Amino acid sequence: MTKIYDLTQQIYNGMPVWPGHVRTVIWDHDTHEGTVKVPGGYSWASKGIMLCDHGPTHVDAISHMDADPTAPTIDLIPLEKFYTSGVCIDASEADPDGYITKEILEKSCEKAGIEIKEGDTVLLYTGHYVNQYGTPEYLSRYAGLDGEATQWLVDKGIVNMGIDAPSTDNPKDKTFPSHLVSRAHWLIHMENLADLRPVVGKRFQFIGFPLNIRGAHGSPIRAVAVVDED
Repeated sequence: MTKIYDLTQQIYNGMPVWPGHVRTVIWDHDTHEGTVKVPGGYSWASKGIMLCDHGPTHVDAISHMDADPTAPTIDLIPLEKFYTSGVCIDASEADPDGYITKEILEKSCEKAGIEIKEGDTVLLYTGHYVNQYGTPEYLSRYAGLDGEATQWLVDKGIVNMGIDAPSTDNPKDKTFPSHLVSRAHWLIHMENLADLRPVVGKRFQFIGFPLNIRGAHGSPIRAVAVVDED
């Protein structure tokens, strides 16, 4: 049986966004009450939406991390990087004040019998969304990848990675080691994924297409995992 798991945070007014980013605002633009005077009695409703290209569940374009004018914006990244085979690694043993290390990733893969293959998308389950979403600590206290762990994933030949936290880097480390390695190898990554528990330790087809926003440095995505289950 095929099961589709939605890994995406809901978008709503007041949702958590990275400090300093544009906040998410949704408002009623057209209402049935305001448009009902159209001849024939037809009416319609629509909403306006303002959000950051890095606000909800999103992917970072290379141009977000790299000032090189040749670094591609989101509209220039091939869609093949958002439709791949994938695995989810349990990194929940990482200290929220520390790092997801190479050793944690290796041990988790061995325990679950997961093999990371070239061309994969790798999702990292830390439990942060499940345990801290909606609290002040969601934006301020969570584990991130260190540089060695990020390089280890790069060396495996992955094309995309994602995490259930606001960033792939620990927010207290202002050197951004994971982003620096990602920049060096032009590795895209996704942040603010939602509940990854249904796919931990599994292999699946990953789909997370960005919006076709001209010149954007990232984009909201609808991240899903398609899993073949017995």
